[in-house]
Amino acid sequence: MFVASRLQRRLRQTGLRDFGSYLELICGSGPECRAERMEFVAALTTNVTGVYREPHHFALLADQLRSSNLNGRTDRFQIWSAGCSSGEEPLSMAATCMAVLGTSWAKSVEILATDVDRSVLAKAHARTEEPTLINALKRLPDGVREPGGVHYVKGERLLANLLEGITWQQHNLLHPLARPDQFDVIFCRNVTIYFSRAAQEAVHSALRARLGPNGLFAIGHSEQLLGQAPPMVAAGRTAFRRLAVANANYHSEETRSSWR
Repeated sequence: MFVASRLQRRLRQTGLRDFGSYLELICGSGPECRAERMEFVAALTTNVTGVYREPHHFALLADQLRSSNLNGRTDRFQIWSAGCSSGEEPLSMAATCMAVLGTSWAKSVEILATDVDRSVLAKAHARTEEPTLINALKRLPDGVREPGGVHYVKGERLLANLLEGITWQQHNLLHPLARPDQFDVIFCRNVTIYFSRAAQEAVHSALRARLGPNGLFAIGHSEQLLGQAPPMVAAGRTAFRRLAVANANYHSEETRSSWR
């Protein structure tokens, strides 16, 4: 019923009479078929997001930035927002980076923001100086600000500054990412709930393999850490860290999945 109700609007807009005809359309190879496949994805996905959603993850990101020797690196600190929807998550990441590193944060940090839905990526990339969004981004959650520091980020053209360090890319998590980077932090939150168990395990394994030593991996509050390698240790609620040494002692799958 969920799928049928979501696709009824697509049937009306394409002028097709039944789901069999619609299936033929999205399985076709022509340009109209490829375009409709994007509409199909947008119809079935729920783009629910918010600024600093699950704030404990952003506190962990801030800690990761503070503990990294950014001045001693020849490359930029790499963050991946996998399943970024309309952009609130990567913007919250950018605001966290700015709070820790200052307004020149993008010189030492790159945020990759990906989503399968081209329409939400277009919306995210085109965001302007929206007062409500900016005010929400300025209010830093607990754990992000320095002890005794101000509880907000400030500066002129805040949104433009935050967008400066974000790269937007259409990407299906069921396919390999077409860039060689290892990441210091990956957020993939409330995305794999749409997938089968086998697909969830494949996606989590692929994302975990993209983490560098001690890399941070955050998932949604209703999700479990799946996949077998590389080994991870619990870093907090629904957050995990890749071990720097492959044979080090680490929690069992049951222990890791209990952090919620």
